[in-house]
Amino acid sequence: MEGRKRLSVSLQRWMANTMARWLVQLEGERIDLEEYPRWFPDGDIYAVEENGKVYLIGPAFEELEEARQVHEAALKALDEFSALISLLEPNIQRPGLARVLREDENGRRKGSVFVSGSLNARSKMRAAATTEGADQDRPSPTQTQTLLLGSRADKHLRACVCIWADPSRTWPRLYRILEEVEMHLGQTADKVGLCSKNARKRFCVSANVAETSGKDARHALGKFRPPTDPMNLEEASAFVRELLREALDRAAAEEPSGGESERRTKHEHLL
Repeated sequence: MEGRKRLSVSLQRWMANTMARWLVQLEGERIDLEEYPRWFPDGDIYAVEENGKVYLIGPAFEELEEARQVHEAALKALDEFSALISLLEPNIQRPGLARVLREDENGRRKGSVFVSGSLNARSKMRAAATTEGADQDRPSPTQTQTLLLGSRADKHLRACVCIWADPSRTWPRLYRILEEVEMHLGQTADKVGLCSKNARKRFCVSANVAETSGKDARHALGKFRPPTDPMNLEEASAFVRELLREALDRAAAEEPSGGESERRTKHEHLL
């Protein structure tokens, strides 16, 4: 969506039904796949369900000539989409890319197959995919599309989403996300109301002290006093999830104001 006008839903559907196009089929559990058309219904790359299968399609793919290029673009989009959905629905698992298809004007398809993913039985709590002020032809963005817009505000927030896209939550990765958010902000998260001062301190001390974070600690055993009320890894993940979601929401709401150069600050100021 960055730098482009969003196509109306009716125009996208007309193009999808009358023109040659690339489709990238997603592979995974139904419980995960159904979230993609719901959260990303339009844009340069978006998700559709056709005959019980979910595909990524969109005008961004039509600028590419080879299936390999489409596959690479789909991987990047899937990383972004799955990371942002998981900020709202933590139990969602990232699907894989099953195959890249080229469909001609007559609906005939051919393509390449990609194998990925493992399936587990799960349940989920669904967040509401709300839009405000939407009409049928030109809807407002979903919550995840707003988060996607915010992630493109600068390189630090893009890095956060890239890191969060990997479901392996470790202390170093969570701390890195906090640092990237604060580099984007130019000050610590508590000073702009993204979290409380106490919560930030609990997180930082827990991440730094080996007695709390074990082999992923940033410092040696005994170097610092362990916190009296440490966070465990699950609490830390929830803390960073909420902080990142709020940071992306705010970034999406901000007016452009001079680009990334105005956000530069010395890293030691944030420690």
